[in-house]
Amino acid sequence: MGFNIDTQKICSELESSDRRLKTTILEELRDKCANGAKTASADEIAQVFDQLYLHLLKCYEDKFESVRDRAVQAVSAFLARLPPTDFHLMNVVSTLAERMGKAETVEPSEEIRLLYIKQLNLMVCLYAKMGSVGVFRECYPLVAKILIKSIKDDYPVVQREGCCTVVNLARVADTQEFRPFTESLLVPLYSMLNHKHAQARISAIEAIGRLSLHMDASGDAMRRLFNEVSPLLMDTMPLVRREVGQMGILMLMELLDRYSFFERILPLVLCCLKDESPEVLNHIYPQWLKCGVQYFNENEAELSQQEISDLPAENYPEDIKRPTIGCRGLVQRSLRLLQLITRETSDWKDNVRLHALKLLYQFVLHAEAAMTAKFFEIYGDLAHACIDSVAEVNAEAAKVADLMGRLLSYDAWIDHGFDGLERNARESYMRCFYHMFTASLGGTYEQLMRLANLLRSTDYSHTLKPGFQHYILKLLDTIVDKSQKINAGQNELEDLYESVYVTGIKVMALSNSLESSSNEDVNFGQMLIEKLVTLLNSSLAKTHERWFHLALKDVENLDAALEDNAEPVMLLDGLINMCHIRATYVHDLIEKVKIVFAHCCDSAQVKIFSSLSLATLFWSKTMNIERERSTQMLSEFVSQIVEPYLTWKAGSNAEAMRSLAMATLCALAQGAESESVEVLPSLAKHMPSLLEDRNVTTRHYAIKAVVYFREMSVEELKPLAYATMQRMDDPSAGIRILAALAVGKLKPKFSETDTEIEYEKEVWDAIVKRAMDLLLLYHESPEKEMKAAVEVTLQVLARSHPEAWEERYQRALPMAQKKDQLHELYNRLTINEAPDPGNTLTSED
Repeated sequence: MGFNIDTQKICSELESSDRRLKTTILEELRDKCANGAKTASADEIAQVFDQLYLHLLKCYEDKFESVRDRAVQAVSAFLARLPPTDFHLMNVVSTLAERMGKAETVEPSEEIRLLYIKQLNLMVCLYAKMGSVGVFRECYPLVAKILIKSIKDDYPVVQREGCCTVVNLARVADTQEFRPFTESLLVPLYSMLNHKHAQARISAIEAIGRLSLHMDASGDAMRRLFNEVSPLLMDTMPLVRREVGQMGILMLMELLDRYSFFERILPLVLCCLKDESPEVLNHIYPQWLKCGVQYFNENEAELSQQEISDLPAENYPEDIKRPTIGCRGLVQRSLRLLQLITRETSDWKDNVRLHALKLLYQFVLHAEAAMTAKFFEIYGDLAHACIDSVAEVNAEAAKVADLMGRLLSYDAWIDHGFDGLERNARESYMRCFYHMFTASLGGTYEQLMRLANLLRSTDYSHTLKPGFQHYILKLLDTIVDKSQKINAGQNELEDLYESVYVTGIKVMALSNSLESSSNEDVNFGQMLIEKLVTLLNSSLAKTHERWFHLALKDVENLDAALEDNAEPVMLLDGLINMCHIRATYVHDLIEKVKIVFAHCCDSAQVKIFSSLSLATLFWSKTMNIERERSTQMLSEFVSQIVEPYLTWKAGSNAEAMRSLAMATLCALAQGAESESVEVLPSLAKHMPSLLEDRNVTTRHYAIKAVVYFREMSVEELKPLAYATMQRMDDPSAGIRILAALAVGKLKPKFSETDTEIEYEKEVWDAIVKRAMDLLLLYHESPEKEMKAAVEVTLQVLARSHPEAWEERYQRALPMAQKKDQLHELYNRLTINEAPDPGNTLTSED
């Protein structure tokens, strides 16, 4: 006999109370069975086990842990060598159920509980060859109790082994016999899905996937299964997500009633195809292709016909491989799930929204044109996702919209897309439509014109939302690009470009008002306008002159008490800053400004006047007309906009407007230098009071503007000259310096008759002498900048009036406190050359 064991002696020793003896006997028995009985037949080993099993199983309840441990190992060693019969199956399973199948924990040792469940797993694998024969079906109630207890165990290794046993049992079990126990096994498995160990979650998912093949598909159990497992598609561990996808693959391939559940199974797989982890995608994608092949083989008659005419779109994404016809067919029959997916794009959790959009992307990729009919159902939800506060989410929504624009049937969705824009003038619909429309190949002249006119309306182009403005400009750019690919006449294109220009300039104006410094939208808008100019074969200035008045016409509702942040005020302000003042619309602009000054609040008036003062600096560059007309327009502008606010009025707003009027006048004198020579003299009467204004800003601009009052008679210039000299005593150091410099730049226009010119020269000489006296007085100032300005002006006056300079020097010398400095100044400035023929206070420089 190859397996010689004294069974009677062993049974007697196992009845002993000596722990060491029993432990030794059990270890020897395990080793003999595992290693020493290789020559023994299975029947011989079975004969020995028949005599020992009762005593061995009794040791499972021994009070010593070491005895229980060795007993389980010994029984497992026997089971591994026994022939595939079910003779001892019920005995062992019953013993395990006593130790591990009750509600309370009978076995305190975690390691022994692990041995118990491993032993059960071993029996499942051994008796798998028996199928449904014997008493295995009678063991299911006990096995289920043991498995449930193991899955609920506090020891993670026991839990994982329990899941492994469930998987092995589900592989071989007969569905009809095993089905009654599936739901009771699933309940503890669902609890494991939240386990902190990723490996435990993976084991649970694998077990759930195998059990799903035996479930009753008619009840709510299957619905709960999907609801429990689906959240793990967003698990932080890639291997967990991969296992969910693997479960979906298993159900697609082997679930008997899979056609009824495609809509719920597909998300488990499709989400893995968009997973950020390569180990998930690389594992699931090849198996997904097999699912497609199987579906194609099962529906070959239908799909083979579809494949013939199912060509990829012309603008199919270059970096994406098109799914096979079988994979596409699987998804195309499951589009009812779209509403559930899009509903999750509004979930309060960021990761749920992102997950839903990635899943939606895969549905679009596989469904292609078949999904067009569902567009109206998901348009609103996708549009909302396009403006999600999380950048990653709205970027994914943009990808989905882009793909829809490429793959959906353009003629079928475009009207509904327009309808959404017209009904919902919001950034969300605008973004979604932009991505779809830009990615599509369609776009007729009528559609482009309809879109351009829609964007030109106040609901869109007058928005104050920066994000909205940005996408309006981008959509305008798309219109311009698509306009080059359509059949349209020159006049039609010019009408289209007119709408694009007006919309673009209004959006840029509002964007500029919202952000006073240069911003991306304004820069992008300028590039758009330049593109239009090129297509029109024109210039930027001519384009503004041609169409700007249309944008100005859209500035409405100014006749109200609007603040500076009101949309009409900001639009007008931005338009002035963007395009300045031009001849073709200067009259319209004056009327708009007058309405603001008459009705709007103080802050709005100040805002517009401030922008006008800056715009007038570019008068000579933007007024592209002959000088005579330019002078007339300047005179009209000054008389209607500037002059009414030069006279003194009480109040802080009047003071601010007076300062701005003076600033505008100063800017005009510089920006329209030749025209202002004829216009400014009429305003000279206001200058003395402006030079003495209590507001330092007003005085500052006034003293800067004085030098531009030219071609005036001595009598007209005389008040200005004395008022300017008085400013050398101004409280503001800057104004004192400017006044000292301005005195030397005043230049009268003398009469042509001899009698009058003599008189005027005498009067002007008196003014010059008075100026020299003051300048010599301020030359002793401790302010270095003031002293330098005085020397500059005295040099000019000494050159033009040498006799007066000599006289005033001699007069000032006795009264000077620093005679050496005055003498040094005299030596530097005195010249022996003849004076300039023109008696002026300034040179021509």
